Amino acid sequence: MALTRLFPSRILSDRAAAHRAMARAALFSDSSAATRLKRYSHHAEKARALEEQAGHPLHVVYLASTGTRLEIHAPTWQDAIRRTGRPDACVVEQTAAREFTVTFDPDCPTIIDFRARYASPAETLRWALDTVLHQAGVSAGAGGAS
Repeated sequence: MALTRLFPSRILSDRAAAHRAMARAALFSDSSAATRLKRYSHHAEKARALEEQAGHPLHVVYLASTGTRLEIHAPTWQDAIRRTGRPDACVVEQTAAREFTVTFDPDCPTIIDFRARYASPAETLRWALDTVLHQAGVSAGAGGAS
């Protein structure tokens, strides 16, 4: 599992500010007008995209029936799940080496904590996703597990 950044929106807004500065600098560089415009447009577009991302945090969503991991920028975890359009979508957070918190059903939120003493993190995650499938009433195992 990747480490979660402490302040992702601040990092993104700092990067956006840097691209805005590069866009302004491109206007006054010692290049042709076409090159300056191209550089300005590139950095301005990058700044706009980063500012948009900074407004919406990143949520890690799993599709329990396939085990597919998605990263979705959305205002809330409920919106991230709704954007998938799948009843088996859930937000998974790894809280320790073999511990996961799984949240699903945005209309009636359900949170389940999973801890395994001897299982691998992958097995613990698979059990968590299978439990989501059972709770959501969806058939098929996570990642084809039996």
